[in-house]
Amino acid sequence: MPDPSFYAAVESRRTIRDFLPEPVPREVLDRCLDAALLAPSSSNLQPWEFVIIRDPEARAAANAACLDQLPARTAPLLIAQVSHRDTWRRNRDEILRIFESRGPLRKSHGSYYRKIIPLVYRTGPFGVLGPLKRAFSRIASLFKPTPNLMARSDVRVMAHKSTALAAATFMLALRAEGFDTCPMEGFDPWRAKALLGLPRGAEVSMFLAVGRRSEKGVWWDRALMPRDWTVREI
Repeated sequence: MPDPSFYAAVESRRTIRDFLPEPVPREVLDRCLDAALLAPSSSNLQPWEFVIIRDPEARAAANAACLDQLPARTAPLLIAQVSHRDTWRRNRDEILRIFESRGPLRKSHGSYYRKIIPLVYRTGPFGVLGPLKRAFSRIASLFKPTPNLMARSDVRVMAHKSTALAAATFMLALRAEGFDTCPMEGFDPWRAKALLGLPRGAEVSMFLAVGRRSEKGVWWDRALMPRDWTVREI
């Protein structure tokens, strides 16, 4: 049987542009973050980070980096959703540690994380190996199905896709708790990166304004593309 509460959360989730000042309870935030951490990711490498902006000066700077958009200014909570291109080694090692703590490591697990993952994610100094790996993948694909062995730009795309899955899970969890969000892609990426002190291989995927919607929070009715534009079968 379908769970009606899930579909209710999906249906009632809207992009909210004006929030009430009511704070988000810590226990609600923690539950939603824990739910987001269950989101799927490429090879389970979880290349994301949620940066909760509490400090008033940092919040003012973040609002400015978000171009002083109304959701950023009115939301009681602002979170930066960060994608990491270069954490795959650390996260791979942690996955192996967890597997090994549960008993003998499966041969397939060890081979995948110790051999396949480095082959796919290493791009060499200054990314020089990336174009070579991509070219090899494309040529091999002419003869048999072959995955993209990934240049640096492909790793970046992977990180953002996985981070977006975590963000979507987080937003739906908040909606199930009765709270709302506004994902913002309109921001100054250079100021945001400097503000958060991010390393070279990290970027802000989006800012999430979080809170409870005001009566003016929803600006217009939904306008969805026709289903046959977005779904097809072959």
